[in-house]
Amino acid sequence: LETKILPTGPVGVVPSGDALVYVARPAGSDFPAFFRMSLEDGEITGPIMERDGSSVESVQSDLNRVVHGVEYSGFSPSYEFFDADLDARVRNIVNGLGGTSTRLVSWTNGFEDLLFRVGGGWNSGVYVLFRKGVDAPEVIAQVRPEIPNEQVVPTVVTSYTPRDGLEIPALVTAKPELRERGNAPLLVIPHGGPASFDRLRFDWKAQYFASRGYVVLQPQFRGSSGFGQEFLRAGYGEWGGMMQTDIDDGVDHLIESGLVDPERVCIAGSSYGGYAALAAGAFSPGKYKCVASIAGVADLKRMLKDGRSRYGSNHWVISYWERQFGGDEFDRDALDDISPITFADKFEAPVLLIHGKKDLVVPIEQSKAMNKALRKAGKDVTLVELKGEDHYLSYSETRLATLQALAAFIEMHL
Repeated sequence: LETKILPTGPVGVVPSGDALVYVARPAGSDFPAFFRMSLEDGEITGPIMERDGSSVESVQSDLNRVVHGVEYSGFSPSYEFFDADLDARVRNIVNGLGGTSTRLVSWTNGFEDLLFRVGGGWNSGVYVLFRKGVDAPEVIAQVRPEIPNEQVVPTVVTSYTPRDGLEIPALVTAKPELRERGNAPLLVIPHGGPASFDRLRFDWKAQYFASRGYVVLQPQFRGSSGFGQEFLRAGYGEWGGMMQTDIDDGVDHLIESGLVDPERVCIAGSSYGGYAALAAGAFSPGKYKCVASIAGVADLKRMLKDGRSRYGSNHWVISYWERQFGGDEFDRDALDDISPITFADKFEAPVLLIHGKKDLVVPIEQSKAMNKALRKAGKDVTLVELKGEDHYLSYSETRLATLQALAAFIEMHL
């Protein structure tokens, strides 16, 4: 029995009520776009509401499924609304809070009052109310009231050019005095996914280490979502390839700027970021002084085999991973060439492996196998197993234990 997945679907009606908003995947595209379907004659026009270099993160609709606009992805969300006055008002608010992540989270009927969650830059997260006709916005609540603004380390948006010329967006978090003095220790934190991206908001890992005198780099390597379809597709088949060299080139960029000390660089990531950390140890062994992988993938062939056992060979998850690993020309035998576990003997930096014992996304066997391979190769490796924890570090006790283990490990080697 086969179930056909419809290529289109309505998400609501436009404010004028004379057309539906449809989401569809245009021919040749892996990503959804928005179209307008007339209720009078069924004519479909569009795409509507699209922006180069961004993806649609969500629709802005009310309880009656009236679609008023969309939210675009990026370090800080941006918006587009059908109503020109509302569009201009929201754009002015977001622009006025530049240097932060400003997300519209709620509004009253008629959009008289707009509630935004503002984070990053100068604060650890606040809810701010903008009333129509009232000049001064009102702070409604603090997201983290125990962290005063003066303790928040500034995060800035930057970019750099890797070896093939593609511009790579990045976030750099560092105390102002480090930016002036330079030659600081660097911690690279690649995000998970890899079809994900970091936001310009309070990041607990970045803030923790930046507050302790590290420069923190969060590179948005090719294959990251949030920066347009072409940028995401550029990562297909680049595990251990250009996605990895994008990270190395970001390190080199900060070294050349004088901000960081080339002899004091560590890398620590979770999920795909954990793979990237292990790949850094395997493929760029002289660049990093320590490597930490949290719930990371070490053996891609085993990961795919486990996925087939769990979902079946024809499941979309398997197709997704095959495209991620190999691009349009997937070769199962080539997976060994991009799996860190194959190159355990190449590691020079000490390795910390942290993994939840109940991880259903990346099984803990990945870290156990990597630990065994590194030990067999005579390398410095430590495995921390988190009892009862999942892939996402959902529990405060184990999240704190992870942060403590990570801090002790990095401070030992930097």
